[in-house]
Amino acid sequence: MSARPSRVVAELGRPETPEETEARVAEGRRLRRQRQNVRNLVYSLLACVALVVVIVLAVPRGAAPERPAVDYRSLASQAQGSVARPLLAPATPSAWKANAAELRTEDGVTSWYVGFVLPENRFLSYTEGLDANGTWLAARLDSAPAGGITSVGGLPWRVYDQRSLGDAAGNVAYALATRIGTTDLVVAGTASPAEVRSLAASLAAQAASKGLTGTETAP
Repeated sequence: MSARPSRVVAELGRPETPEETEARVAEGRRLRRQRQNVRNLVYSLLACVALVVVIVLAVPRGAAPERPAVDYRSLASQAQGSVARPLLAPATPSAWKANAAELRTEDGVTSWYVGFVLPENRFLSYTEGLDANGTWLAARLDSAPAGGITSVGGLPWRVYDQRSLGDAAGNVAYALATRIGTTDLVVAGTASPAEVRSLAASLAAQAASKGLTGTETAP
């Protein structure tokens, strides 16, 4: 069998030497490996992007992280030593989950706040303002216009109804407020009027049992 003729290199005008052939083959292998590495990198990047897209689509969005339940009645007992006025913490339906309970100081007023999450993600809260003033009350009610007066639990409560505003009403879609002496009670939320009245009645009953009496007029 005759030997394979040497490859003629056009740039040189002559057959390439064995050393040049070896160098050319080695360079060809290097370029193939380089192209393969680039393809592998591109495939890896595409796989990473696909994974990120799957994670983003799988994670729920549009809702704030759920806060853990708190024992508001126990917290009320602990906080009681910080104030001279009785703090209210009436029993509520088992389906209502308290997710916040704390003493606050806002607009120069110390208050006891408890928030609940109800079934179907409805919200309801009550705030007990100690030695409250008009500025504090307006802020708690998001400046909702005052309506008529209704009697709940033997107390007169001012009605604040903003349900017609829809989502624009925020967490004060429906509220009731009353005053016992210098303590203001505000019950507000996106719960139904019946649920708001139920909490207001429980607060009124406990207020009476704790001796919170005095000039009772709706704010």
